[in-house]
Amino acid sequence: MNRTAVLVDRSQAVAWRWREREWSWIALLCAGLCLVFSVWPELDLHLSRQFLQPDGRFAGSDSALVLSIYRVVPWIGRGLALLALLLTVLPRSWQARWPGPRWRRRLLALGLSTWLGVGLTVNGVLKEHWGRARPSEVAVLGGTATFSPALRPVEQCRSNCSFVSGHAATGFALMSIGLFGSPRQRRRWLLVGAVAGLAVGTGRIAQGGHFGSDVLFSGLCVWLCHALLREIWLRLALRRRRRP
Repeated sequence: MNRTAVLVDRSQAVAWRWREREWSWIALLCAGLCLVFSVWPELDLHLSRQFLQPDGRFAGSDSALVLSIYRVVPWIGRGLALLALLLTVLPRSWQARWPGPRWRRRLLALGLSTWLGVGLTVNGVLKEHWGRARPSEVAVLGGTATFSPALRPVEQCRSNCSFVSGHAATGFALMSIGLFGSPRQRRRWLLVGAVAGLAVGTGRIAQGGHFGSDVLFSGLCVWLCHALLREIWLRLALRRRRRP
């Protein structure tokens, strides 16, 4: 076996070890979030009260920065989804010049994660069918609806409900820029996505638009979709290598 083949095999072994470690982290995060918000569901109310002002308004509802992020983030998500679609139909001669093979893969991964994680899982399934009322709509925070724990589907909201956060999911989706990269690149972009998602999510909590659990479970959903995309890609790559 030549040196190049050895290096390729080593890099693939590292990739598979990182894959197993990442799935372990996802499982631990899922178990931890489910345990915490099942045993202490009132943590959501406690966190939201920190942003509730004496006049009954949430602090973020008057912030120009928070409102700007709130308006811009959905358009960023739509733009990423459209970009992914565009990259799949552009002629290969154009793709080689812009954005180049490396960034084409990164942007395509980001777009796929936006379609699957943000568009389908978060906005299409959970927000439309979980029925959780937003903090500003809950009676104990100034609204009229009944507070419900994060993991309990209810009928306090008909459409575009609180669980989970679509804005935060768009920030978390940035983790997928490193989807096809080395373990170091993947760790770097996982951190970038986590910071972006938590920052956007904090703004939504400050507005009374989401509970803390909505933001955290949003990150879990996007990370899970991200890992599934990587799993599919690794399986297909392995199958191609085994072909004679």
